[in-house]
Amino acid sequence: MLDHVMRFDDDRQIFAAGDTTTDDLLSGMEIPLSLTFQLTRNCNFKCVYCSEPPGIRSRSLDEILVMVDKLSGMRRIIFSGGEPMAYKHFWRVLEHAQGKFDRIVLSTNASFITRDAAARLKDLVHYIDITVDGPRRQHNAIRGNYDKVIRGLSRVAEEGIPLSVICVYMGGNKKVINYIAHTGDIFGAKKVKILTTIPKGYSRNLFEDFTTGDELDQLYSYLQTEKQRNGWTPRITIADWMKIGPGHAILVEPDGRAIASPVWSEPDCLEPFGNLHETTATDLWNHFPYKRNHLNKYLERTMMVVE
Repeated sequence: MLDHVMRFDDDRQIFAAGDTTTDDLLSGMEIPLSLTFQLTRNCNFKCVYCSEPPGIRSRSLDEILVMVDKLSGMRRIIFSGGEPMAYKHFWRVLEHAQGKFDRIVLSTNASFITRDAAARLKDLVHYIDITVDGPRRQHNAIRGNYDKVIRGLSRVAEEGIPLSVICVYMGGNKKVINYIAHTGDIFGAKKVKILTTIPKGYSRNLFEDFTTGDELDQLYSYLQTEKQRNGWTPRITIADWMKIGPGHAILVEPDGRAIASPVWSEPDCLEPFGNLHETTATDLWNHFPYKRNHLNKYLERTMMVVE
């Protein structure tokens, strides 16, 4: 049933299922819709809000490839980190994943994307997520390496690889948030994704930057007006974690542990529920406690969307 009803709309970068209810969709699912696979926790950036800091060792290449095989048939896999392109077997894993998933996505800081790498990625991924957290001054205060990010972003755009621009909305860039939408528009992004901080990892000390409710409603109205006024082409999505609900994201850490995130009631804002190294993708899905939130989020039924 799921195969006939659900599809990925590449122009809007969204899973679509029409009017089919979440419950009906879930009844036909045996594995996750989308999953983020962390190849490494190593990273060459030091983002102040990082929710996935170093400290977990990657399994061997052979073990990583077996775990990728276990996920075969899933609608979308997102390779991330840390910085996934810093993983020494990055290209080998990406090549191994070909033909196993409807959509293969790279979530990267773009600093490793040379012209040659961009040309190679064009045949290996369906789209790329790149984070830009403001103009030069604001971005460098939050993430650093602005020039490397913009160079990588431009190379992706030059190769014609579909992309989205991500921004983490926080005190240091709230007043320049329209820059993010403008950057996405300049580089032809399909989508601009505005996230808020998660009290997890390094972000656990950034509670003053956690945003929900009225402020995000006002941001939505502002961006809706600005999109129309400026003629921006990307869709803009805003994640209000309180509307999305807990545990929507499934992350497989470099050692194979599967976690649901974010889960506010847990001390580290995450809830382990299995290990892909030790079990199957179907077993993980059966033990995953947040299926409705997972599906509703990726269908954008709980997102704030500026079309």
